[in-house]
Amino acid sequence: YFYFYFILFYFTYYYYYYYYYYYYYTHTHTHTHTHTTTTTTYYYYYYYYYYYYYYYYYVRTYVRTYVRTYVRTYVRTYVRTYVRTYVRTYVRTYVRTYVRTYVRTYVRTYVRRTVPYRTVPYRTVRTYVRTYVRTYVRT
Repeated sequence: YFYFYFILFYFTYYYYYYYYYYYYYTHTHTHTHTHTTTTTTYYYYYYYYYYYYYYYYYVRTYVRTYVRTYVRTYVRTYVRTYVRTYVRTYVRTYVRTYVRTYVRTYVRTYVRRTVPYRTVPYRTVRTYVRTYVRTYVRT
């Protein structure tokens, strides 16, 4: 078959509608059928199981944000002693604080074609978008 199709189901109170989008070479055809309308014989075999099972596409998007903060403190003490005619003692204390913040955002989008009871094997397409933001603060 030279078809690439996308089927979208949405439900009303009493019936639902079929939207068939399929492409044959360079020609595009669009047909709309309700549940009570019978399809043509050309497409009846191709969409045979759609009248018995619900067939749909769905898109799920996951957005997860990770915030990690690292706080590291360094304490350095220098003791210097000078002996001349007098004794001086220098005590120097350095306190350094590093604050690192990592912001990671993962965006995952799953597009799956599923059928209940798995009458037709489903296909999964996954796209990943990752962004990294790093900030450094040193005092």
